[in-house]
Amino acid sequence: MKLFKKLAAVMLVAALALTMVGCGAGGTGSAIDLKNEVLNVIEDSYCADHKVATHTTAMDAAAAALIEKAAADEAAKDDDVTVKALLKKQTIDGNYIAIFKPYGQLSTELMQYLYIGEMEDTLDKAIQYIANEGYYNNSDTAVKIGSPVIGEDDSIEIGAATGKIKDKNYLVLLVKKAEA
Repeated sequence: MKLFKKLAAVMLVAALALTMVGCGAGGTGSAIDLKNEVLNVIEDSYCADHKVATHTTAMDAAAAALIEKAAADEAAKDDDVTVKALLKKQTIDGNYIAIFKPYGQLSTELMQYLYIGEMEDTLDKAIQYIANEGYYNNSDTAVKIGSPVIGEDDSIEIGAATGKIKDKNYLVLLVKKAEA
């Protein structure tokens, strides 16, 4: 009986230890974690498809500049102006696709995975329909900046930033064709 109690105690400790896996700072759901998770999933997805997606700090800076310009735009005060319209009218050097989505408190892993999956799916469709203006006109989460030309098998450069536009927190994923 004593042996059984000891064995049960050891199994209980092991079970508790296993349930603690994943707890801690890495899964707090902060904006920086979300941004990095989106970038990592896209890089991994491209790698799995034998393509290259490269995250650069220059693209992060361009995404941050895009958010800052959109937030500071005078039109942002108008309730009838959409975030999409604000992002589309900004001028930054280069030709990009901007994927944007508001985020709130994504406190569960399921909600984080769904958010990340939607960002990845939107990117795939934005590249697939790059020449289809109808897609971009009807999309609530994708906009062309400049005249991007990205093929489905092309390597891409990606960057992301988070910021507040029209009193909501947004994650903006910026994508361009990688320079050869």
